[in-house]
Amino acid sequence: MGETLNRIIRNLWEGLIEVIYPRENYCIICRDDDCFGICENCRKDIKRIKNLYQDKIISYGYYGGVLKELILKFKYKNNFTAGDILTELLEEYIINNFNYKEYIITYIPLSKKSKKVRGFNQCEYMAKKISRDLSIRSLEILIKSKETKEQKTLKKEERYENIKNAFNIKRGIKLKGCNIILIDDVITTGATINEAYKLLKKYQVNDIKLLTLAKSHI
Repeated sequence: MGETLNRIIRNLWEGLIEVIYPRENYCIICRDDDCFGICENCRKDIKRIKNLYQDKIISYGYYGGVLKELILKFKYKNNFTAGDILTELLEEYIINNFNYKEYIITYIPLSKKSKKVRGFNQCEYMAKKISRDLSIRSLEILIKSKETKEQKTLKKEERYENIKNAFNIKRGIKLKGCNIILIDDVITTGATINEAYKLLKKYQVNDIKLLTLAKSHI
Protein backbone atom coordinates (compact mmCIF):
# COMPACT_ATOMS: atom_id res chain seq x y z
CA MET A 1 0.00 0.00 0.00
CA GLY A 2 2.79 2.41 0.97
CA GLU A 3 4.74 1.77 -2.24
CA THR A 4 1.59 2.20 -4.35
CA LEU A 5 0.80 5.52 -2.67
CA ASN A 6 4.38 6.71 -3.18
CA ARG A 7 4.18 5.79 -6.87
CA ILE A 8 0.90 7.73 -7.27
CA ILE A 9 2.35 10.80 -5.55
CA ARG A 10 5.52 10.56 -7.67
CA ASN A 11 3.50 10.28 -10.91
CA LEU A 12 1.36 13.28 -9.92
CA TRP A 13 4.48 15.32 -9.12
CA GLU A 14 6.14 14.38 -12.40
CA GLY A 15 2.97 15.24 -14.31
CA LEU A 16 2.87 18.62 -12.55
CA ILE A 17 6.50 19.28 -13.52
CA GLU A 18 5.63 18.60 -17.17
CA VAL A 19 2.73 21.06 -16.99
CA ILE A 20 4.70 23.80 -15.21
CA TYR A 21 7.90 23.25 -17.18
CA PRO A 22 6.88 21.91 -20.61
CA ARG A 23 9.69 20.98 -22.98
CA GLU A 24 10.60 23.97 -25.14
CA ASN A 25 10.03 23.69 -28.89
CA TYR A 26 13.36 25.34 -29.67
CA CYS A 27 17.01 24.72 -28.87
CA ILE A 28 17.73 26.04 -25.38
CA ILE A 29 21.40 26.51 -26.34
CA CYS A 30 21.36 28.33 -29.70
CA ARG A 31 17.61 29.21 -29.84
CA ASP A 32 17.08 27.44 -33.17
CA ASP A 33 13.32 26.96 -33.49
CA ASP A 34 13.32 23.78 -35.54
CA CYS A 35 13.70 21.25 -32.70
CA PHE A 36 12.55 20.28 -29.22
CA GLY A 37 15.07 21.16 -26.52
CA ILE A 38 18.36 20.83 -28.35
CA CYS A 39 19.31 20.90 -32.03
CA GLU A 40 21.58 18.37 -33.71
CA ASN A 41 24.39 20.89 -34.16
CA CYS A 42 24.51 21.72 -30.45
CA ARG A 43 24.28 18.04 -29.52
CA LYS A 44 27.26 17.31 -31.79
CA ASP A 45 29.23 20.08 -30.05
CA ILE A 46 29.27 18.08 -26.79
CA LYS A 47 32.85 16.94 -26.34
CA ARG A 48 32.66 13.23 -25.62
CA ILE A 49 35.21 11.28 -23.63
CA LYS A 50 36.56 8.53 -25.88
CA ASN A 51 38.58 6.46 -23.41
CA LEU A 52 35.67 5.85 -21.06
CA TYR A 53 37.29 2.98 -19.16
CA GLN A 54 40.47 4.75 -18.10
CA ASP A 55 39.23 4.34 -14.52
CA LYS A 56 36.16 2.94 -12.81
CA ILE A 57 34.25 6.23 -13.14
CA ILE A 58 32.60 6.66 -16.53
CA SER A 59 31.83 10.20 -17.71
CA TYR A 60 29.79 10.98 -20.81
CA GLY A 61 31.71 14.13 -21.75
CA TYR A 62 33.99 16.94 -20.66
CA TYR A 63 32.62 19.73 -18.48
CA GLY A 64 32.58 22.61 -20.91
CA GLY A 65 30.64 24.17 -23.76
CA VAL A 66 27.16 22.79 -24.41
CA LEU A 67 27.33 20.10 -21.74
CA LYS A 68 28.32 22.58 -19.03
CA GLU A 69 25.58 24.99 -20.10
CA LEU A 70 22.95 22.24 -19.92
CA ILE A 71 24.10 21.17 -16.45
CA LEU A 72 24.08 24.73 -15.09
CA LYS A 73 20.64 25.46 -16.57
CA PHE A 74 19.24 22.35 -14.94
CA LYS A 75 21.04 22.55 -11.61
CA TYR A 76 20.68 26.24 -10.82
CA LYS A 77 17.89 27.57 -13.05
CA ASN A 78 15.34 24.73 -12.71
CA ASN A 79 15.34 24.16 -16.48
CA PHE A 80 13.80 20.70 -16.70
CA THR A 81 14.14 20.62 -20.48
CA ALA A 82 17.91 20.68 -19.87
CA GLY A 83 17.40 17.96 -17.26
CA ASP A 84 15.53 15.76 -19.72
CA ILE A 85 18.22 16.24 -22.38
CA LEU A 86 20.95 15.31 -19.90
CA THR A 87 18.97 12.26 -18.81
CA GLU A 88 18.68 11.16 -22.44
CA LEU A 89 22.48 11.31 -22.77
CA LEU A 90 22.86 8.96 -19.80
CA GLU A 91 20.14 6.67 -21.16
CA GLU A 92 21.91 6.51 -24.50
CA TYR A 93 25.09 5.35 -22.81
CA ILE A 94 23.32 2.87 -20.51
CA ILE A 95 21.40 1.27 -23.38
CA ASN A 96 24.51 0.84 -25.52
CA ASN A 97 26.91 -0.35 -22.83
CA PHE A 98 25.15 -2.01 -19.88
CA ASN A 99 22.95 -5.06 -19.48
CA TYR A 100 20.83 -2.57 -17.58
CA LYS A 101 17.81 -4.74 -16.82
CA GLU A 102 19.93 -6.49 -14.19
CA TYR A 103 20.70 -3.23 -12.35
CA ILE A 104 19.10 -0.92 -9.81
CA ILE A 105 19.68 2.77 -10.48
CA THR A 106 20.47 5.17 -7.65
CA TYR A 107 22.12 8.55 -7.16
CA ILE A 108 24.35 10.76 -5.03
CA PRO A 109 22.10 12.37 -2.39
CA LEU A 110 21.98 15.94 -1.11
CA SER A 111 21.73 16.82 2.55
CA LYS A 112 18.26 17.88 3.73
CA LYS A 113 19.47 21.46 4.03
CA SER A 114 20.96 21.58 0.51
CA LYS A 115 17.87 19.97 -1.03
CA LYS A 116 15.62 22.49 0.72
CA VAL A 117 17.69 25.40 -0.61
CA ARG A 118 17.86 24.08 -4.19
CA GLY A 119 14.35 22.63 -4.21
CA PHE A 120 15.27 19.31 -5.81
CA ASN A 121 18.14 16.89 -6.32
CA GLN A 122 19.12 16.90 -9.99
CA CYS A 123 20.62 13.41 -9.76
CA GLU A 124 17.48 12.01 -8.16
CA TYR A 125 15.40 13.55 -10.97
CA MET A 126 17.57 11.89 -13.62
CA ALA A 127 17.64 8.51 -11.87
CA LYS A 128 13.85 8.40 -11.60
CA LYS A 129 13.37 9.45 -15.22
CA ILE A 130 15.82 6.75 -16.35
CA SER A 131 13.90 4.27 -14.21
CA ARG A 132 10.63 5.18 -15.94
CA ASP A 133 12.03 5.36 -19.46
CA LEU A 134 14.03 2.11 -19.30
CA SER A 135 11.68 0.22 -16.96
CA ILE A 136 14.35 -0.52 -14.37
CA ARG A 137 14.13 -0.16 -10.62
CA SER A 138 15.12 3.13 -8.99
CA LEU A 139 15.90 3.11 -5.29
CA GLU A 140 16.97 5.70 -2.73
CA ILE A 141 19.93 3.89 -1.19
CA LEU A 142 22.30 6.56 0.10
CA ILE A 143 21.55 9.37 2.53
CA LYS A 144 23.75 12.37 3.25
CA SER A 145 24.32 12.13 6.99
CA LYS A 146 26.32 15.31 7.54
CA GLU A 147 26.56 18.81 6.12
CA THR A 148 29.63 19.41 4.00
CA LYS A 149 31.14 22.39 2.24
CA GLU A 150 30.57 22.66 -1.49
CA GLN A 151 33.27 20.54 -3.11
CA LYS A 152 33.86 23.09 -5.87
CA THR A 153 35.07 25.62 -3.26
CA LEU A 154 37.83 23.32 -1.99
CA LYS A 155 41.29 22.24 -3.07
CA LYS A 156 41.91 18.66 -4.18
CA GLU A 157 43.22 17.40 -0.84
CA GLU A 158 40.42 19.15 1.09
CA ARG A 159 37.69 17.49 -0.96
CA TYR A 160 38.50 14.00 0.27
CA GLU A 161 38.47 15.08 3.91
CA ASN A 162 35.30 17.14 3.44
CA ILE A 163 33.27 14.22 2.07
CA LYS A 164 34.75 11.51 4.33
CA ASN A 165 32.02 9.52 6.14
CA ALA A 166 29.34 11.86 4.73
CA PHE A 167 27.05 9.04 3.56
CA ASN A 168 25.05 6.27 5.17
CA ILE A 169 22.84 3.53 3.78
CA LYS A 170 19.13 4.12 4.19
CA ARG A 171 17.68 1.98 6.96
CA GLY A 172 16.09 -1.29 5.86
CA ILE A 173 17.86 -1.50 2.50
CA LYS A 174 19.31 -4.93 1.61
CA LEU A 175 22.10 -4.73 -0.97
CA LYS A 176 23.96 -8.05 -0.85
CA GLY A 177 24.30 -9.43 -4.37
CA CYS A 178 22.68 -6.42 -6.07
CA ASN A 179 23.97 -4.69 -9.21
CA ILE A 180 23.87 -0.90 -9.01
CA ILE A 181 24.25 2.02 -11.40
CA LEU A 182 25.22 5.06 -9.30
CA ILE A 183 24.87 8.40 -11.07
CA ASP A 184 26.24 11.87 -10.39
CA ASP A 185 26.37 15.00 -12.51
CA VAL A 186 29.96 16.31 -12.47
CA ILE A 187 33.16 14.78 -11.12
CA THR A 188 36.45 16.56 -10.61
CA THR A 189 38.64 14.56 -8.21
CA GLY A 190 36.04 11.79 -7.89
CA ALA A 191 36.09 12.18 -4.09
CA THR A 192 32.28 12.19 -3.67
CA ILE A 193 31.38 9.26 -5.89
CA ASN A 194 34.34 7.20 -4.63
CA GLU A 195 33.23 7.75 -1.03
CA ALA A 196 29.79 6.43 -1.97
CA TYR A 197 31.38 3.52 -3.86
CA LYS A 198 33.44 2.44 -0.84
CA LEU A 199 30.36 2.42 1.37
CA LEU A 200 28.33 0.35 -1.11
CA LYS A 201 31.14 -2.21 -1.39
CA LYS A 202 31.02 -2.72 2.39
CA TYR A 203 27.42 -3.89 1.95
CA GLN A 204 28.46 -6.66 -0.47
CA VAL A 205 27.00 -5.13 -3.62
CA ASN A 206 27.88 -7.40 -6.54
CA ASP A 207 28.67 -4.85 -9.25
CA ILE A 208 28.68 -1.05 -9.23
CA LYS A 209 28.73 1.11 -12.34
CA LEU A 210 29.76 4.73 -11.62
CA LEU A 211 28.24 6.96 -14.30
CA THR A 212 28.49 10.74 -14.51
CA LEU A 213 27.53 13.36 -17.04
CA ALA A 214 30.76 15.31 -17.09
CA LYS A 215 34.40 15.25 -16.04
CA SER A 216 35.97 18.49 -14.87
CA HIS A 217 39.40 19.55 -13.66
CA ILE A 218 40.57 21.70 -10.73
